[in-house]
Amino acid sequence: MLRHRSFVAPCGASLVLFACFAAALTIAAGAAASPLTTNPTNPRWLYQNGAPFFFCGPGDPEGFFHRGSLNSDGTRDGDQGSIIQKMTGTGANCIYITAVRSHGGDGGPTENPFVNHDPAQGMNSAVLDQWDEWIGELNAAGVLVFFFLYDDSALVWDTGSTVGPDEANFLSTIVNRFEHHELLVWCVAEEYSEALSTTRASAIAAAIAADDDMQHPISVHQTPGTTFHFPSDSNVDSFAMQCAEGGTPQSVHDDVVEAWQNAAGNYNVIMAEFVGHYTDRDFARRVSWAAAMGGGCVMVQAMDVVSTPVEALQDCGRLAAFFQ
Repeated sequence: MLRHRSFVAPCGASLVLFACFAAALTIAAGAAASPLTTNPTNPRWLYQNGAPFFFCGPGDPEGFFHRGSLNSDGTRDGDQGSIIQKMTGTGANCIYITAVRSHGGDGGPTENPFVNHDPAQGMNSAVLDQWDEWIGELNAAGVLVFFFLYDDSALVWDTGSTVGPDEANFLSTIVNRFEHHELLVWCVAEEYSEALSTTRASAIAAAIAADDDMQHPISVHQTPGTTFHFPSDSNVDSFAMQCAEGGTPQSVHDDVVEAWQNAAGNYNVIMAEFVGHYTDRDFARRVSWAAAMGGGCVMVQAMDVVSTPVEALQDCGRLAAFFQ
């Protein structure tokens, strides 16, 4: 039996619930009015326009930026537009995207925003322009972009526990280029400890915070576990947790509850990855509700949009609207 939050509606409240549900769907689908932030007096939730913001949606394709054939200027001729179009109107309101998937990550050598894919040559402005357009279209559809700087095991600059000048320039360029988008959460790295020390990850978060005038939330993603490695870091707002592979809706719920209790109201919890989450539509729905009832926003691993039935995206939309 799921615990932590319970809600029972009396029969007479059905019409009120339906009206609230419809209104929440309308809000989620509309254009954002102000940047997503974390309220310093209640950091357990993300906020927009002074109200808590809840999200549930695809945890893939993490290679969204890099899909399709390469053009001569480094941009892509891919299916990003059709992915955005398919999500639009479903209420699924987040997507999991990675900037650098090369240099030890899960992607190929071209999956980064550098000129000729070489960090020494600096950032490719044509690529950033294309990314900016896609993020704008996602935000216009009410979709939050969970923006990972680095893929798991990706290490572009081997500078130990410090952020060197080249990495600082990379971070500053990315943040200043995209901070104008409202629905955005920065994430230092996927499974950060595979390539970065805790000190280095903290330094990256500090660099992001220093450059982001809009104060978007900053998160760190970890390997499976319920104890956050950055509980007192003033620059880190969100625990992007991962649940152990092979679990059940109940085990995911228990893990999120434990992570929520460990947070003690000092940061918010996002159930960012559970390998096997999208086994089928019914299982995915049960896991998503189990995580949400535990206190965490939800991203559905392996829900890549392209092969995902629209009905499964709508399941995410109903969940997000209910908790919103």
